[in-house]
Amino acid sequence: MFSALIDLLPLRSRPWRIFFFFLLFWCCAGVFLFVHTLVIKNGIRQQSVLQVEHGLSHYLVKNQTGGSANIRIQADIPRELDFIRLLRGREQLLLTNTTAMNFSGLVDIDPAAQGVWIDLLQPDMPGNWILRSKTLADGSTVQGGFNDASGGVSIYTVIYRTAWNFFFAAGVVSVLLAVMVVYMLEAPLRTLQKVIEQGLETKELPLSGAGGRVDTVEPIYRLVEKIFYQNRQLIQEMQASLDNVAHDLRTPMTRLRAGAEYALQSDTRDPEKYRAALSDCLEESERVLSMLKVMMSVAEADAGTMRLELQEFSLLESLEDVVGLYQYVAEEEQIHVSCECAPDIMLNADKMRITQVWANLLDNAIKYGTRQGKVVIRAVQKEKRVEVSFSDNGMGISPSELNRIWDRLYRGDRSRTKQGLGLGLNYVKAVVEAHDGVVQVSSTIREGACFTVSLPLQN
Repeated sequence: MFSALIDLLPLRSRPWRIFFFFLLFWCCAGVFLFVHTLVIKNGIRQQSVLQVEHGLSHYLVKNQTGGSANIRIQADIPRELDFIRLLRGREQLLLTNTTAMNFSGLVDIDPAAQGVWIDLLQPDMPGNWILRSKTLADGSTVQGGFNDASGGVSIYTVIYRTAWNFFFAAGVVSVLLAVMVVYMLEAPLRTLQKVIEQGLETKELPLSGAGGRVDTVEPIYRLVEKIFYQNRQLIQEMQASLDNVAHDLRTPMTRLRAGAEYALQSDTRDPEKYRAALSDCLEESERVLSMLKVMMSVAEADAGTMRLELQEFSLLESLEDVVGLYQYVAEEEQIHVSCECAPDIMLNADKMRITQVWANLLDNAIKYGTRQGKVVIRAVQKEKRVEVSFSDNGMGISPSELNRIWDRLYRGDRSRTKQGLGLGLNYVKAVVEAHDGVVQVSSTIREGACFTVSLPLQN
């Protein structure tokens, strides 16, 4: 609850944090002084009431005759009282030990009226008088009053003013405490800032081994250190992947340039040479455009803006087209590719992108398969979904890499000798998830890998 309150307040700047803690401390001091003053006030009032009641009771005990309810009228008023009223019917008698009493006003007081620190003539208003009443057995009423102006009221007035002085002094102390607390809270962040600045300068961030830190801040240091090393590793991987991209793009661009130069240097009387050169240039440009399209599609997937052109098509025909496209590559590697799929399975999806998914998975199965090995493609319909698996008996994937092969630009240690952008599986995952599907992988080192794509039949 406290953290939620902090989140709602504008505490991002230091002055606001100081102001917040200042109010917090000052309000706590005010509440403490208020409660403390209230307790003292109630104690003083209770003690004064007890004195008045004791004086009234003492007068009644002293002046009652035997077991009779009658009272002997005597003027010896106890020192705890300033006056006593005796009322019986319309008759009343007022006894006082001071000459400053306003008898005409006392006569009009309600016989049953009583209170603490009230105005004698207006009991609903605050004042200095304590008024108590008792009804006797014969129906008469005895009322006693005491002016507490020089007693409990004066003591409470001093305490009240002192509390206000302490409250204002607590404001100054609260400012100092607020500054101190904010400074102490920011101390770990200042230390962390210094360590990060040193780490950026030295390219190292030895946080976990540093000492002199509060245990509660240690997890933050570890997280920052983890982020630091992850970012550094990501930059290294991106650099390596960009090198691969540059290498993969350099080859078709070099071939395109070579074809154009060949056409320019050829005999102008032979148009077939121009046609062949232009055909080679067109083929290489298509390869470059294909690479750029894949990179742009991955960027769209990361941004969540991938647009799908849904259409219904045969799953078997889509798989057979991809197998036919890679048949020559598989024959070069002496890898046998087989496809097992029922002819009546229809998909409602983006045919071009799903075909690219099959092509990526088959290309990886052949690329990382074993020479003279095999690749098996199986499609199985399960209720309203279809599962398509690509299995090979190649090098396999290590357990430490299984969760990272889907990352953008990531390439495993055993795949770095193969050409590629490191975008294939990331693109596969993006396309499958855009179709509300799931792609999974299982693998054993030196026994092969199996990629399984699960897609809904009606998207």
